[in-house]
Amino acid sequence: MSRSIALILIINIIISVVVVASSHSWFSIWIGLELNTLSVLPILCGQFTPRGVESTVKYFLVQAFSAAMILNVGLIQLWLSSSLSIHCPLNDFSSVILTLSLCLKLGLFPCHYWFPDVIQGLNFLQGLLLSTWQKVAPFIILISVSNIISINILIILGCLSVLVGGWGGLNQSQIRKIMAFSSISHLGWIISVLAYSTYLSCVMFTVYVVLSSSIFLINNEGSLYNLSSLGRLMGCNNIMGLILILVILSLGGLPPLTGFLNKFVALECLLSNNLVIPCILLIIGSLLSLFFYLRISFNSILCLFPQHSMMLFSWRSVSSAGNNISFYSVALSVLSSLSILGLVLMPVSWCYY
Repeated sequence: MSRSIALILIINIIISVVVVASSHSWFSIWIGLELNTLSVLPILCGQFTPRGVESTVKYFLVQAFSAAMILNVGLIQLWLSSSLSIHCPLNDFSSVILTLSLCLKLGLFPCHYWFPDVIQGLNFLQGLLLSTWQKVAPFIILISVSNIISINILIILGCLSVLVGGWGGLNQSQIRKIMAFSSISHLGWIISVLAYSTYLSCVMFTVYVVLSSSIFLINNEGSLYNLSSLGRLMGCNNIMGLILILVILSLGGLPPLTGFLNKFVALECLLSNNLVIPCILLIIGSLLSLFFYLRISFNSILCLFPQHSMMLFSWRSVSSAGNNISFYSVALSVLSSLSILGLVLMPVSWCYY
């Protein structure tokens, strides 16, 4: 794929999210979602590998079906109230359809089965796109209709997503599938808080994007596709191995790393509303996730004698034009630093809470 075509597709993806964010009718939201899906499909199948094409087709079918469900919600709303506004109250049937369609787009329980398989068939940069930016548009829709959907449904779906994400990642050996279940678990934490504070949920989503981006970029830099390949990481580059361990532990929510912010503000918000049982379920699911995070860290610490260098890690990638630092290295450095040292931003999360 040429750079000009890739640039046009990326611009369309950004525009589609802006269309969804600025829309107040179900029809314009559907147009933005379809534009987003059609723009990302050529990027996903750019290498035309059999597994990549299979994942692209699965992603297209899932996204098209969920967008059709959202359009049906708008048509039902138009039939009942002669309005396409997303702020009009929905009946119970439309609310259930809307909730399931957003769960399908975000990869949340009970519509999460497609997400790990799709991520496994893509490379790390494509998986990064699906795990972060492609979740922005449905997350914006979920924020817009959070006052329409029942609070109890959001909390139940959040707790079950955390438990399923933690349980599903226990027996996985592929890094991409582990990151997929990690995404399911983190989004469960986010929607559990969404019913009570949209600001905190946005802060948590931003932290999730930073942490996931760091992991995907590090794994892409070192071509780390399974747990067995992590054993040579410390032997090839000690600094990169240490950064990977810290970012993984931050993803698990251990203090004083950045990921602890998500767990802390979520539990504080839920406990302030006397929701003790959901907090217990979230902690149990987080402990399940922490197990496979620690397993990744343990495999990274294993120091095997490097018989050959699998990848030349470099924070300063010298370009052919001169001694300029590449954008990829700068992005990896900034995201890794925020993933490890971002806890200093915790006081900001209470500014508008």
